[in-house]
Amino acid sequence: MAEITPMMKQYLEIKEQNKDSILFFRLGDFYEMFNEDAQLASRELDLTLTTRDRGKAAEDQTPMCGIPYHSSDAYIARLIAKGYKVAICEQTEDPALAKGLVKRDIIRVITPGTVIDSACLDDRRGNFLCGIFLDGQNAGAAFCDMTTGHTHVTAFSGDDRAEHLYNELSRFSPAEAVLSAGAYDNGELVEYLRDKLSCAVERGENRFELKACEKAIRAQFGEERFASLPRNNPAASLALGALLSYLHETQKTDLSYIKDLEYYEQGRFMELDLSARRNLELTETIRAKEKRGSLLWVLDKTKTAMGARNLRAWLTRPLRDVAAIERRLGAVEALTKNTVAREELILSLSGISDMERLIGRIAYGTAGGRDFASLRNSIERITEVKAQLTAFTTGRLHELDNELDTLADVAQSIRDTLIDEPPFSVREGGFIRKGYNAEVDRLHKILSGGKGLLAGIETREKEKTGIRTLKIGYNKVFGYYIEVSNSFKDLVPDTYIRKQTLVNGERYITEELKNLEQEILTAGDRDKALEFEIFTALRESVTAESVRIQRAAGLIAELDTLCSLASVAVNNNYCRPSVDDSGVIEIHDGRHPVVERVLKDTLFVPNDTYMGERARQERAHRRGRPHLHAHRRERRLSRRPVDLHGRDDRGERDPASGNATLAAHSRRDRPRHVDVRRHEHRPRGARILRRPETLRCQDAVRHALSRAHGA
Repeated sequence: MAEITPMMKQYLEIKEQNKDSILFFRLGDFYEMFNEDAQLASRELDLTLTTRDRGKAAEDQTPMCGIPYHSSDAYIARLIAKGYKVAICEQTEDPALAKGLVKRDIIRVITPGTVIDSACLDDRRGNFLCGIFLDGQNAGAAFCDMTTGHTHVTAFSGDDRAEHLYNELSRFSPAEAVLSAGAYDNGELVEYLRDKLSCAVERGENRFELKACEKAIRAQFGEERFASLPRNNPAASLALGALLSYLHETQKTDLSYIKDLEYYEQGRFMELDLSARRNLELTETIRAKEKRGSLLWVLDKTKTAMGARNLRAWLTRPLRDVAAIERRLGAVEALTKNTVAREELILSLSGISDMERLIGRIAYGTAGGRDFASLRNSIERITEVKAQLTAFTTGRLHELDNELDTLADVAQSIRDTLIDEPPFSVREGGFIRKGYNAEVDRLHKILSGGKGLLAGIETREKEKTGIRTLKIGYNKVFGYYIEVSNSFKDLVPDTYIRKQTLVNGERYITEELKNLEQEILTAGDRDKALEFEIFTALRESVTAESVRIQRAAGLIAELDTLCSLASVAVNNNYCRPSVDDSGVIEIHDGRHPVVERVLKDTLFVPNDTYMGERARQERAHRRGRPHLHAHRRERRLSRRPVDLHGRDDRGERDPASGNATLAAHSRRDRPRHVDVRRHEHRPRGARILRRPETLRCQDAVRHALSRAHGA
């Protein structure tokens, strides 16, 4: 067995603590992988497998491969997409100051449910980590989206607890789940997660201990939020506490931005099982698994990623409370009636970035300068949004206007500190605004005006000494120097220190020149360190306002969703439904929202739908009283378009009209319009007009209109 080097010993010790992860071990500008990790990564990432032990026997060679650290995001995204966990091992001390081997440690473990890098995520859907508790009496589930900080928790009891749990899992479709012993031992549940939801499964081990879970919840969310959890069912606290334990263990950083906790009870939202969701094609089609052709495809006209995720959440969690439904419908109706305000709102929302995930990255510590610039630009758009909301004086839109925080102080802080277009990396300097910090301005002047400073010294020395040929130069051996030709050596002052003799002259240094040289050579490093220190302070100050920013982002998402629904309603000629809790569905001239959008060369004919107790009673009455059919025909006739002479579009007299004095065959009494949808000979129910029939109907309409115009 070959002797293990100190570096390899360090690697093996860290790997022993992270056996279930691919270890990215930082060496200089690369992340290196060794042994089994190297073989796995080379296969999954198409990397070249190599070794440093070329001269050793094959069994003593250590396989290895590596990737540049600055482009690691794309490689990590590929591994996470395949269900692997990646442990990031970084140098924890400055190599220039380290004595011996540089200390290294795990700074973060990236898993499918804890990834926050935009390269790994779909910005229009959430990425949830789930905690699941299940025993013989209770079931609990907690869902957390680390990218936004939103956390949801619920609990069930009774014989149907497992069924409710499955429905909640299908609702959120988590990327990763941490299971209690009872849940992990349930083979059907594990299979459902892995096969149906493509969810990575982790055994919770000892995380589901009630006292530890309650302590973690109090520390993360506070006493008030903890009090909202049910005392009679500990499953909610156990699921949430275990989730928090897993988060803190893998992320190894401050997660104070995760403050938004929602506990909801069974019955608040309509429950749909996985089969119903897939068959209804709410968010994706059954066959292609794509958005096009789903209900979400029809309704999603949102302008922000936040609004898109919120709309998806509304579709997957339908409300059951009539009052809450009416509040949403009222807001949508108000937007449909005020076209100018609606379009101006949509225009204002178009410039807003994903504030929820931006503040998540800022609080987590992975945000760059461009993330701050995006947040600043987005916040500055909120003022325009509020200006348009003033057009609505009642309802939910008025509430949004009152609740929406402009965050002007946060935007001003970012604008005062950073330049308009900062670079992504904050380690190279050059992004602090001029005038914000006097020392940074001085260092920038040295860095950008070093040649000017040297030219000024050269001009001043020429005037002081009278040496016309004096010039200042630089080389790596002596640094900056003053060169004087032999013909002027007699004019050199005593303050000059000779450093080198040349054939045609002498080279000197001065105390001023040496001090300036030190300033110029170290200005870059000092500027980078100082600017990063200022950036860190800015990041902490913005993170302190994370609750306000998350709240404003949530309101923007809701407004964007409402505007999307209103825009679709106007464009597709939808009407506001009347919602009650009667248990009866009655739809007149109903159209399938997806089918009519997919069809291009055909028309979808609307039809009526009656479901519930009232429909059953009406059918029973019609079977016993045939004369009702004539009554229903008279009601249909009364709904037809009628001209000024009491005739409808078929030339029949309207029973509700007394003006029927002229014959239907008179040219001037013929209809001024024709409703093709109410063709007299069409079959009952919905049908689709094929292309030839559509053309014939259109010809008939044009012919009728031309005759009416001639009359």
